Formats: sequence, structure tokens, C-alpha cells
Amino acid sequence: MKKALLFSLLLTMAACSHVSFSLTDQTKVYTDAPVRKSALQVSVHPKGKQYTPLTAYFHPFIIQQENSDHTALSASFTQIFFNVWTEERLFSTMELAPGYGYQGYSSALESARRRGADLLVLGKVPYFYDGTTLDDSAVTIQVDVYAAGSGTLLWTMLQSSRIEQRDPDDYVVVVHETRMSHSPFNQMIRAIAKDMAVPLKAWLPDPNVRYPYASTPEAVKTGLAAGPAVGVQGSDLPPETSPAPGVSSGAPAQGGAQDGAAGDETPRPNISGVDLNIQFDFDKATIKPESHAVLDALGETLNSPEFKGRSIVVGGHTDASGNAFYNLALSKKRADAVKAYLVDKWHIDPDLIEAVGFGKSRPLTNGTTPADQQRNRRVEIRLADQATQ
Repeated sequence: MKKALLFSLLLTMAACSHVSFSLTDQTKVYTDAPVRKSALQVSVHPKGKQYTPLTAYFHPFIIQQENSDHTALSASFTQIFFNVWTEERLFSTMELAPGYGYQGYSSALESARRRGADLLVLGKVPYFYDGTTLDDSAVTIQVDVYAAGSGTLLWTMLQSSRIEQRDPDDYVVVVHETRMSHSPFNQMIRAIAKDMAVPLKAWLPDPNVRYPYASTPEAVKTGLAAGPAVGVQGSDLPPETSPAPGVSSGAPAQGGAQDGAAGDETPRPNISGVDLNIQFDFDKATIKPESHAVLDALGETLNSPEFKGRSIVVGGHTDASGNAFYNLALSKKRADAVKAYLVDKWHIDPDLIEAVGFGKSRPLTNGTTPADQQRNRRVEIRLADQATQ
């Protein structure tokens, strides 16, 4: 019976560990030390849903422990955090400050404004301890996100993580040892950054929403009346031959997601919309005449009894070529051109249309053919009153 229990224990450990068998000594089972996290505290957060794309400027984190120069460590911590938020696709464009250290809030805000960013991301590290492979390692991170234009604090999030050193467990014939990480801060900071991305994802536009293409009044009406299909592209594709929100503060919201959750199951509002195959002259915001018909279909739809007086968001998209910030500006100009067409020809109230640019941050396809790039160069139409739910 004891042998059976011991064998079961060994199999259980081996399932998630590395086993070093030995005929003369005790068999050793190694398990990587897990990252343990506190609940995520969100003490300041915006009110409502952000449905327009935002750009973010990351300033080097400030390490608040004294008696040492932490410039290099600050740059390393910031880079790890920045990489995770880039992987999570939170913002249409993110820029990381050069390698110099923390320069203070005023200087950071001025840098964000000078670069044209919507948001300033500042990180603080009140505590860290590097136990390497011999002792516990721990870090606490606070992230503050400001509206760059007004300086308003939008988000404050705080979380701690730890990797604990444990003594071996001796089971007579088997020894279980916890293997400490050689890069504990990379693991701990990545875990915190992923948790902090979850509430931001619920606030920001969903990068995975896809809308069907529409080219007739009936298709436009159907698309605007129906909810989006996530990850599904409509069958009415273009020809392949075609060339600061309010802020809420108070009691912290606790209970961040575990590693890997990353907000995949976060409820999304039922936003209706369509993608329009609007073609422009190369590197310009001039609408080509062949696209007037689909815009007329949109104008006709917006003047119909079902949609008259409804607010919409016009989002411009570009292909992958060119600088991210340049594409963001170009996509905004193209959205403005669509807005101007609807106002001038169809007499839509300009106050009912918000034009925004997504740049190249929301591609429909990663292909590089002319047809693929044309699919990515599109104009997205959403009902704004639904987008703000």
C-alpha cells in the first residue's frame, strides 16, 4: 500500500516537474517556483467605455528604494512591462522613452505631449528584493495612467508578486526540490503587467472585433443593426484586384486575473458596425470616385427612419507599410474625409459623427499581397451610442 501511494505521489510530481532518477541515491523531483500575486488593486479608474483608439507614452519607472542608483534596473523593469502591454495590443501605438532614468512627472508629461501621445504611463516600484536563486524574490508595482493633454489621472493600479524559496521535501526515496528562477523579475513583472492589462482591455476598444464588408444600402443597414462577429470576416469582400474620459476613485477593485487569463472572457458590449471598402489615392486622404457609391449607401442609411439622428464613429485604418505614428495620422485624415463627404452631400449633422484613426493597429490580415493590404485599408463605421455602453 505504501509503495502504491509513493508511486502515485511520484507520478503526480512528474506530471508537472523534472525528475532525475537514480538507482543509488534518492530520486529528485524539481518543480519551478511559482509566482504568487496579491489581489490587483484598482483605486482610480475611468467612468464608462473608451471606444476610440489611444496612443501611450511610457516613461521609465521610478524605483523608490534609496541608497543606490537604479537607472539600469528601472530601464529593465520598464522594458519588461512595456513588452507585455505590447503583446496584449492595448493601444494603437505605444512608445517607450529613451534609456535615461525617471525625470519627474512634469518632465514626463511634457514628453508625452511633445510626442502627441494621448496617455502617459508612469510606473513606481515602492519595493523590490532580489533573492536570486537562494532566497525569496519580491516586487511591488504601482502604475498611474494620465491623460496627456489635461494631466488628469485616469488609472491607478497596484499589485505585488513574490517567488518563494522553499526547503526540499524529503519523502525518503524521493526528494522534492523547488527550483528558483534565474530571472525572477521577468516572471513577476510579466505576471503583474498581464493582470493590469485586464481592466484596461475592458475599457479600451476590442482589437479582435471584425465587421462584414458592406457595399449596398441593405448591407449597410444589416451591418449596423447586427452585433459584431469576433474573428469572423463577412463574405462581401472587396475585389482582390483593387489596388479623456471621466474618472472614478474610491474603494479598490480587487481580484486580478491569473496568468494566461488576459481578459479573454471579458464581456464586450454588443457594438454594431460595418467595414466599407473606401479607396484613397496613395498616401493621401482623397476619396477615389469609385468609392462614392458605397458612401452614398451609408448616407442613405443614416438618413433612413431607422438610423436618422443616431451618432456614429468613423474609424480609418491603413495597411502595414510606413511608420506607426504617421499611419495613425493618415487614418484620422481619411476618417475626416469620410465625415466631410457625409456632411457635405448627405447633410448629416457633424456633431453626430466622430472621426478617429486606428492606423495599422487593427489589420484584418497579416498577408503582404496587394489584395491583403487593400483589405486592411478600410473605413469602419460603428454606432456610437452602442459603443459607449
